[in-house]
Amino acid sequence: MHGPDDRVQILNTAMYPWSAHASLLITANDYSSWIGTGWFIGPHTLATAGHCVYIKNSGVAGRDGWVRSIQVMPGRNGALLPFGFVTSSIYYSVTGWTVSGDENYDYAAINTPTNLGSTTGWLGIGSWPDAELLATAGNIAGYPGDKPAGTQWYASRQISSVTPLKVYYDIDTAGGQSGTAVYRAIGGDRYGFAIHAYGGTTVNSGTRINRAVYDNLVAWSA
Repeated sequence: MHGPDDRVQILNTAMYPWSAHASLLITANDYSSWIGTGWFIGPHTLATAGHCVYIKNSGVAGRDGWVRSIQVMPGRNGALLPFGFVTSSIYYSVTGWTVSGDENYDYAAINTPTNLGSTTGWLGIGSWPDAELLATAGNIAGYPGDKPAGTQWYASRQISSVTPLKVYYDIDTAGGQSGTAVYRAIGGDRYGFAIHAYGGTTVNSGTRINRAVYDNLVAWSA
């Protein structure tokens, strides 16, 4: 958070595009529990942060590595699960994250055992040039840990800066929103262009969906 909290709670979580955002309950190797956010990019695939599926440098014996399972709860609103949930143990990431722990490559995908995304709907993905992203309002919805458990919150603000691998923005987020989409609206459609991964003292950031990230997400969705 930077200054006043701009986030607003989403109450109609069963409606698109909120339905395409999923609360994640993550069980790590040492059976500790963590929360995150993912978003459907196809019928059985969600994009998320790499650190939601592969834990690096925790400093806790037995915790690092691929997580044991992830419970995916799309459109969650507290205790209400309008689409039920599925449990997944099939994930993908890149060696830039799983081997190097480089935050520039902190992205991943989760495959679900059913085509739940066909019911919830999904966001498109796209790769755009710097100038276009800098002229774009970024939108972020997700499941922050500083709000009542399992509630979805949303905020929007202009993109601050970009690099070839990252997008930076002053959109309010909190822990638990890692993995959610930074998306834009074009007409009635929504397209993710980054995957939120980090909070900072003055600016937050996500992994940019450049051509390589785009190609990987498409391949993981097959």
